[in-house]
Amino acid sequence: MTPLRVHLVRGDATGWAIDEDRRLTQRSLEMLPDLVTLVDRPEDAQVIHAVWWEPLAELPRGALDGKPVVCHMDDATHAHLGKPVFQRALARSTHWIAQNAETHRRMGFVAAAHDAGVHFIPYAVDTEPYEREAEPCAIVARALASIPPGAYVVGSFQRDTLGDRLAGGELAMKVKKGPDMLVEVLAGLRGRGHEVVALLSSPRRHWVRREFERRAVPFVHAGVEQDGDDYAAMIREIDAPQLGLLYKRCDCFLTTSRYEGGPRGVLEAAAAGVPQLSTPCGLAPDLLHADCLYTSVTEAIEKLERDIDHGFLRRWSAVHRQAVQATHTPGANAPRWREFYSRLAGDPRVRQRPVVRVPSVRDRPKRVSFWHEFVKPPWGGGNQFMLALKAECERRAVEVTINGEGEPATAHLIQSVWFDADRVREAARSNNARVVHRVDGPLSLIRRTKEALDLDRQCYAINRELAVATGVQSWHMLEATYQIGLRPVRPVIVTNACDPAIFYPRHEADPADPEPWRHRDDPRVRVVATSWSDNPGKGAAVFEWLDRHADHDRYAFTFIGRVAAELPRWTVIDAQPSEPLADLLRGQDIYITASRDDPCSNALIEALSCGLPSLYFRSGGHPELARFGGVPFEHPFALPALLDRVRANYRAYRRLISVPTIAEVADVYLRLLFGDATYEP
Repeated sequence: MTPLRVHLVRGDATGWAIDEDRRLTQRSLEMLPDLVTLVDRPEDAQVIHAVWWEPLAELPRGALDGKPVVCHMDDATHAHLGKPVFQRALARSTHWIAQNAETHRRMGFVAAAHDAGVHFIPYAVDTEPYEREAEPCAIVARALASIPPGAYVVGSFQRDTLGDRLAGGELAMKVKKGPDMLVEVLAGLRGRGHEVVALLSSPRRHWVRREFERRAVPFVHAGVEQDGDDYAAMIREIDAPQLGLLYKRCDCFLTTSRYEGGPRGVLEAAAAGVPQLSTPCGLAPDLLHADCLYTSVTEAIEKLERDIDHGFLRRWSAVHRQAVQATHTPGANAPRWREFYSRLAGDPRVRQRPVVRVPSVRDRPKRVSFWHEFVKPPWGGGNQFMLALKAECERRAVEVTINGEGEPATAHLIQSVWFDADRVREAARSNNARVVHRVDGPLSLIRRTKEALDLDRQCYAINRELAVATGVQSWHMLEATYQIGLRPVRPVIVTNACDPAIFYPRHEADPADPEPWRHRDDPRVRVVATSWSDNPGKGAAVFEWLDRHADHDRYAFTFIGRVAAELPRWTVIDAQPSEPLADLLRGQDIYITASRDDPCSNALIEALSCGLPSLYFRSGGHPELARFGGVPFEHPFALPALLDRVRANYRAYRRLISVPTIAEVADVYLRLLFGDATYEP
């Protein structure tokens, strides 16, 4: 058989993770000379193979037509689906490579919706530089010599500062990587009397170094000392063998990412035989024992304490190293690539996909019509969000009309099924306007009635007919939609957000005070729940249980809104407009939501935006919103202990809150409404 001619698309040309993934993929493919031959130009190839979707989206369409197009999912699925331009990669790729088990599961839905296949081939790592000894360079030697004798060394080798903002002199945290969690964990250990020191390396560690200094957490920086962007210098000075020396000096390597495709550090630490602890992001659950995973700041601190005292994490180091050597090397992946490319060679045909016509809005007025029955608050979450989005668009000088009134719109944003579809149809066609659809639900999952299922079917019939793109509020919502057989047009995950002029944290005289409630006349911790709807699915039974069983001498409970329950020991306040609601939230300490199957709870977002650590029922989109700033529960029996846990670590949970801003959300919607990159074939 003649080998397939494969063009391996470029990486990111920075010498970091994407380039390494390409290098190791190339090494695996070069082990298959009878099956694959690599060619330099896409025009000469029979197969296009990309380890990263952005360069793939930039290739000329003519170089791809009629060919299998293979693309790695290099990050968490939901993260890429939150980028409108990622739709170009979805439209172009015929085969997706998932590199961890969770991505493989999630991409099953996404790939099927785009008539593409998904295949599991895990990340690889070159283990040799992390296994052998090397002579330390000056930077590494100086760092190793600076570690205090007897200190417990926690390693962290990742980028934590946004490069585009760093160039302008601003230290902005890379939220995805969770450097705020790193700071809270080490500060917590120091607060409990442990002699710990952070060992930092990799480019752009500016944000975390500043925060360690502010919190009096000792650290050693194995890096180039410069105020500006040190990326190029660090890549030049600290190569894999030098990084291997740093790994070996760690008592524990700590991964703090909120989400990941990798992270590559988990593989490298395992190859170096280092004990480690990680959030359950990316490939970490595939490789690491459950003892070596954590989901909250308190769990991380407790597990590290056990390792300091008893070597709790070290028992798994050899197991992790063996697993990497057996399953995560280029040699281990070569048979997987052989199987994949053998199948591709046996059936290289690619079904041509129709090109969907999208109205052009170039050089036309930025005028959008919001199709929604706006109601003065208090009202439901969808109404609250649409008001906030409308206000943000107007702040940006986008002309906003309501339900087709006024001058003909260039684009329309339609909300679920709560609009006159005939009027939208007429307005869009008469002005060749673009229609973007924000969907709710699925309503049938929330209401569980035949009428709700009929509404879902009506919604997606309109979606197929009119929409060029769909705003979906969470990964949970998109997956649930796929599971009931509905297929939104170009789904982009874009969460809700609230108006920052209304919902913001309270000002505190001493933001470091661990127990601000001590100084009040009533020293109880204030716990609040809110809901505009009295649907039983909003958690009335949980609140009734708390009314009977919570410690009311230590906690004062307030409910704002409507609730289908008798709560004699709570303070119950009627539903409030946004401004007084935000004022009431700022007077509270902890938020609790017990709603089920909420796709993207606006009430939870409002509470988090007001700085309230949250206890949330593990359901719907709650985990995607709260993350490190909250704690999940699955039964009310767990709530008293969880309240005590948040109370004891109140400041850490509060500082770890991270919610999308209405500015970030509006960016996405405006790209869908007026941008072109999303829709280019």
